Formats: sequence, C-alpha cells, structure tokens
Amino acid sequence: MAELQQYISIGKKWWWLFLLGALLGGGTGYVVSQFEPMLYQADVTLIVGNFVQSANPNASELATSQKLAQSYAEIIKREPILRATVETLGLTIHWATLQNRVSVSLIPNTQLFEIRVTHGDPQTAKILADELARQLILQSPTTLNSEQEEQHEFIKTELTELQQNITVLRRQIRDKEDALELEVTAEGVRTQQEEIDFLQARLSSFQATYASLLAFSQENKVNNLSIIEPAVVPSVPINAGNAQRNAMAAAIFGLLLTIAVAYLVEYFDDTLKSADDVEQALNLPILATVSNIKSMRSGTGPSVISQDLFSPGVEAYRTLRTNIQFSNHNADLNILLVTSSTNGEGKSMTAANLAVIMAQTNKHVVLIDADMRRPVVHRTFRTSNRIGLSSLLVDPHLNLDTILAQRKVSNLKILPSGPVPSNPAELLSSPQMGILLDKLREQADIIIIDSPPLLAVTDASILATQVDGTLFVVESGRVHSRACQRAVGMLAQVGIAPLGVVLNKFTPDQAQDSYYYRYYTSPYHQPQPGQKR
Repeated sequence: MAELQQYISIGKKWWWLFLLGALLGGGTGYVVSQFEPMLYQADVTLIVGNFVQSANPNASELATSQKLAQSYAEIIKREPILRATVETLGLTIHWATLQNRVSVSLIPNTQLFEIRVTHGDPQTAKILADELARQLILQSPTTLNSEQEEQHEFIKTELTELQQNITVLRRQIRDKEDALELEVTAEGVRTQQEEIDFLQARLSSFQATYASLLAFSQENKVNNLSIIEPAVVPSVPINAGNAQRNAMAAAIFGLLLTIAVAYLVEYFDDTLKSADDVEQALNLPILATVSNIKSMRSGTGPSVISQDLFSPGVEAYRTLRTNIQFSNHNADLNILLVTSSTNGEGKSMTAANLAVIMAQTNKHVVLIDADMRRPVVHRTFRTSNRIGLSSLLVDPHLNLDTILAQRKVSNLKILPSGPVPSNPAELLSSPQMGILLDKLREQADIIIIDSPPLLAVTDASILATQVDGTLFVVESGRVHSRACQRAVGMLAQVGIAPLGVVLNKFTPDQAQDSYYYRYYTSPYHQPQPGQKR
C-alpha cells in the first residue's frame, strides 16, 4: 500500500511532465507522418508446377514443389532477376534499390507464393511486379524427359549449324556484291547477279528453317513456374491512416519515456521530503512540519504570525513550541539553538517565528542573531544592525539593556548580530560568550539563537556546546540526506544530539501519505465566515 501511495504521489508531482511528453510525442509523430510519401503495393501470385490441371497429382511432387517455392522466394530477390528487371524496363535505379522494395511471402501448405512490390506510383508498382514474375519464369530451371532431352539436343545442334551456314552465306553475298561493283562487262554483271540471287535464296531458306526450329524449341520448353494471379494497379496506399497511428504510438512512447524519466529521477533523488524520510535518514523525531504556505512566504517573518493567528503555518509553530516543552522532562530548556545543514533552509524564519510564538505564552524571550556572516534577523524585524552581538563580545563594557531591541511583540527582545567581525568563530568560543548567555538567562525565560549552517562554518558546532537544546531545520525536497547526516554527525562529534527536526517548506504532494498531510495542514482552526470565536 505504501508503494502504491508513493507511485500516486510521484504521479501527482510529475503529471505535467507526463502530459507534456505525450503531447510532444504525439504532435511530433503526426507532423513527421505528414511528410511521409504515400506508398502503394502490387501483388502477383505464382504457382510452382502444373498440378492444378492434374486430376491425380503426385504427393511427393507436391512436397517438392513446396520446397521449390521456398527456393524461388529467395531467387526473386537475387541480383540476376532484379538486374534483368531493371534493364528490361529501362530503369535508372540500381538493382539493390529495387531489392529494398520487393518482398516475397509463401502461402502456407501450398505451391503458391506472392511477389510484392512497394512504390510511390501505383502503376509502376504493378509493372515492376509483373516484370519480376516474368523474369523469374524466364530464368527458372526446366525439367525435361529423355525424349525431350534428345529432341532438345538435336534442335540445338541444328540451330548451331544453321547459324554457321547463315554466317557463311552472308559473307559470300557481301563478297559477290563487292565483285559486282568492280565488274565492267555486261556478261560479267549478269553472271555475278545470278550468283548473288542464288545465295540470297539459300540464305532465306536457312533463315526460315532457323526460325521454325527456334519457335519449335520454345513451344516445347517446359517451365515449372506460371502466373495464376497477375498484379493489378493498387488504388489505396498501404500507409493510409499512418498519421493517426504514428501520432498515437509516439504519444504513448512519449508518455512512457517521461514516466521512466520521472521515476528514475525520484529513484536517485535522496533529498528529504517527508517526515518518514527524515526519521529514516537521521533517526531524529519530527518536532513540527511547517507547510510551504503562500501566506508564510509572502509575509515578513513574525508579522505573519501576529496577523494570521489561525493559519496552518502558525499552528505548526504552536506544535513546535509544545513539542519542545515536552522534549526534555528532566532539564530546563532555557537556551535553544536553531541551525540547519545548508543555507536557505529557513532556520532564521523558524527561529524568528518560534521566538514570537514563545513570547505569546507570557514568557520573556530573547532572539539572538549569531549568524555574523549573513545576518537576517535585523531585516526580519526591521531593526538596526549597527551594534549587536559582535559588539558585546568585543567590548564587554557595553550596556546589554541598551542594545537589546524591544519589538512590538510583547515579551520579545532582539539582539542583532552587529557589525561583521573578522573572527566570528573565535568570538563565539570566547569566555565572553558564556558570560553573555549567563546574563541573558537572568533576564529571559527563553533564549533562541539563530546560528550559521553546520556545513558552512564551525560556528554552529561551537554554539551547540553552550546551549540547552538544538533544533535542526530541514527544507523539504531540497537537501540531500547525506548532507543532513554529515551535519548531524558534526554535532555528534561535539557530543550534541539535536532535540529533533523541523521539516520546513513542506508540500503535501511530496509525502507518500499525502492525504494525511493535507488533513494535518488543513485550516481546522480557521473560523468560518460569520462564525464567532
């Protein structure tokens, strides 16, 4: 069930990518199909043997014919047949080009096979199919019985002798014609002409005999192949409707591709997104989950809390306050450190809002900005940073009460970071820092310190040894688990275990059980229109 919820959560997160992949794939497939030329296919059917006319065909001969059909199916795509077809039709293409347009299929359990030719012109497709069949028949082997073999050899010999005699007679006639042109006497001309006429008569007789024998040999030629269904001009292209099919196939491919990409990204994404992720990676309790609510992002820190008392974000900080109070029963938590692994995870906003929410319980709260390198608290509360923590650590004689800034929020005082020093870590680890915290303990019930990130500098590790408890802020879906583990490990090296984690900027869709988080972050405490509280 958890895996199913995870898949659903990923689908909700990446649905736009899935839709985009399907649309881009389908659109690309459709556009490409529009440029695809129309193709027509012409078929001619041949039969091996003359068994159709036989009243009692021989079974063994039928089996032989089926095997021969397989051989002819291979022969049709070989160079001799294809080259003869190209030359006979006077085509300008190479025979290998024609080979790519020809396919042969056997009709199972018969002596039939089909020659298919694909071409952009339907008439050309028909002509090519018929000519291929004709060339195959012309070049196919014949089977002769003994009597036919003797007759064939006799005719072959006679044709050879006749061809030789015809050649000799043609040469004699040319010689006589040359002699006739040189003859000067009338008697000589008459004699030469009579001899030429005699030779011409013999030549005509030999040629007639040659033609007769040649025709007879063709009539008695036995051919095992015959066409039973000639090709017809195709009227419908075979790729008609491909645009829709290609678009659908491309859309499905695009969808599957984006799904695979999304799940691969999620599989290799080790950022901490939900409370379950945090607890598994850090083995720390979740003290609060602060939603990534627009109203929280659009405000200016504590002013959001003071203006919107019933929002889910404010309620999350109330939950954080309660969990802190019950996180350590045997020790007072007067000084709290708020830190994170990297910059920009919302630790300063967490510290500021926690200070405001603590002050609302009639406790005296001091918020210290100990991030001397990148101070934020003074901008959040719109106060001066001309003098602050660094000033007190450098000059212990300064009046603490005059530096603490009183805000509009009751019971809350601010100690800004002050001018940026050259040695923040040395100042924070100095004895004066401990003296300052002791003075503040006497004036305040709760002291909240906003520190630099753990992985950036050593300041947070130094401060963690001087406080009663440490809060670790994790921005949902941004920080990798290894970075958080390294940061918590740095605290462990100085003997500090955080009280727990504040999961910040959380979006319910990032969690596996998004329904639970949506319910948890719903504005339950928001009064309905017209409702009195």
